[in-house]
Amino acid sequence: MELGSNSPVIVWKDADIDLAVESCVSGAFWAAGQNCIGVQRLLIHKDIYDEFKTKFVEQTKKYKIGDKLKEDTNMGPMINEAEAIRVEKWVNEAKEKGATILTGGKRDGALYEPTVLENLPDNITIHCEEVFGPTVNFYKIDDLDKAIKEANSLPYGLLTGIFTSNVDTAFKAAYDLDCGGVMINDSTDYRLDSMPFGGVKYSGLGREGLKFSLQEMTEPKVICFNLPNM
Repeated sequence: MELGSNSPVIVWKDADIDLAVESCVSGAFWAAGQNCIGVQRLLIHKDIYDEFKTKFVEQTKKYKIGDKLKEDTNMGPMINEAEAIRVEKWVNEAKEKGATILTGGKRDGALYEPTVLENLPDNITIHCEEVFGPTVNFYKIDDLDKAIKEANSLPYGLLTGIFTSNVDTAFKAAYDLDCGGVMINDSTDYRLDSMPFGGVKYSGLGREGLKFSLQEMTEPKVICFNLPNM
């Protein structure tokens, strides 16, 4: 069972910033955030935070929203207006409790703008729960262990991403992140059907994927012989 997530991505100080921005903007917004592995939390190293933020917001503002059946549309509406209203309430709650909206934050029927927030307190819904909408949260970090701890801090664990050019950093994150899969130099929105796809904690039990789904639907049988005369 895949039961959703609150997907974090760590952008370390030696990351390819342009690659990280492109991957995470798409990972957060292409499906209006309505996918279980959509990017929701971005943990960005303080040394590159401002540059990353500027480029991310600029690219988000260029996203064309509207009728998804048109070829030049990047992002369409949410599944219905009720879901867009729910996301609007979560963003408004965040704003009322001190969060800053860097771009977006407006709704038109079922269409909710791609929204980027920072300065979020940790006791608000949009930080703690799976938003399943076109919003992403920014957090400034300066220590890898603390970043991993923050990524692990919520009761979800589907996929996590990390952008870095250091293989040791990548392996440390891969082993220490408590989740079903770690995407290195890509966002959490990357998956293949051949992967053992699934999560830990509240994100589910078991694994999807061609071979792994067959295993989940297979009942092993143990046959034991006691052959005292042989």
